[in-house]
Amino acid sequence: GIFSLQLSVQADIAPVAQVLVYTTAPSREVIADSAKFYTELCFNNKVDLSFSPSEGLPSSDAHLQFQASPNSLCAVRAVDKSVLLMKPEADLSATSVYDLLPVKEFHGYVYGSNAPLEEPMWNCVTVEPIVRDGITYVPVMGGHEEDTYSILKEMGLKVFTNTNVRKPWFCSPGNHMHSSPESARFGAPVAMAGPPMLSTPEEVTETVRKYFPETWIWSLVPLSSEGKADLEVTIPDTITEWKANAFCTSADTGFGLSPTVSLRAFQPFFVELTMPYSVVRGESFTLKATVFNYLPACIRVSITLAQSTHFLAALVENEKESYCLCENVRKTVAWLVTPKSLGQVEFSVTTEALQNQQPCGNYIVESPEKGRKDTVVRQLLVEPEGIEKETTQNSVLCVKG
Repeated sequence: GIFSLQLSVQADIAPVAQVLVYTTAPSREVIADSAKFYTELCFNNKVDLSFSPSEGLPSSDAHLQFQASPNSLCAVRAVDKSVLLMKPEADLSATSVYDLLPVKEFHGYVYGSNAPLEEPMWNCVTVEPIVRDGITYVPVMGGHEEDTYSILKEMGLKVFTNTNVRKPWFCSPGNHMHSSPESARFGAPVAMAGPPMLSTPEEVTETVRKYFPETWIWSLVPLSSEGKADLEVTIPDTITEWKANAFCTSADTGFGLSPTVSLRAFQPFFVELTMPYSVVRGESFTLKATVFNYLPACIRVSITLAQSTHFLAALVENEKESYCLCENVRKTVAWLVTPKSLGQVEFSVTTEALQNQQPCGNYIVESPEKGRKDTVVRQLLVEPEGIEKETTQNSVLCVKG
């Protein structure tokens, strides 16, 4: 006969459900079979996280919106995507959470210090050899045949019964069991496969960028009785993609994890600096400023380094009043810099899209609608000359009382 079973898939049965079906025949023989169903890695507390808007200019405002079970407490993190590229294991996912479970599924019998606990197998069935036409036939065991006992054992289930859950063992005249090498290992734990691996020009507006963190958001956010929250944030100055996710806990629905969401901090015209982390006072190094143009038109830009009494700077190449940048083109200008002061020395480089009618070759020059002037401020650690020396002086103190 054929019949069907309907199983309700809930988060409680994740990551795998093991189903056992059995029946007892009038002869007291138990017939059974089992199956495994790998489920989606999900949680009862459904957490949703989103940025509004999903793309913005550096230093502009954005909103991080939460939705989960009412009165949940959520922990949220937003980092530069380069952090996850260097350490992908740092990304929190449903798989990494379920991997923390001490037991995902049972199989085999273990007792004490990993010693297998097996049922004695000396109760064998004596069967006399059959002789026919001068040929002797001796019954043997099928090596690949499972019985109810092996199915229960693979699921980690122990059964107390007076029914027949083990297939018979044939004995030789000397009460030695005959079976194939596979049947001799009957009852050993079975290696289990893992789950399947699922334009009108505006006034010149200047953007000054000086905040370049790797971790942007690291906070606890309580949700309202409606299960919602809105966190107002300011986008850092890094031109990058920010990755955020959150996990929430609730007294009613327990743990929940949001998918990873992204916010793209971008402006079509900007400058980036390339410089060392630290130098020695009097040591010369090359400071490079690279201007990127992702506008669908050519522009003329000026690139300037703000003068300071803390360093000397000279252009590596001949100075030009402006540079021509067409779509998806970059331009790098370098200075030879010699610091004169100790500590954190600030460097400020400004690039501006000029309203210049001089064409770029055969292309007409246009001016961006917004973000026509971009300034980047970075700091450099200047250390003193010489070799650092450390002096240690010991003293003995006598304490009275």
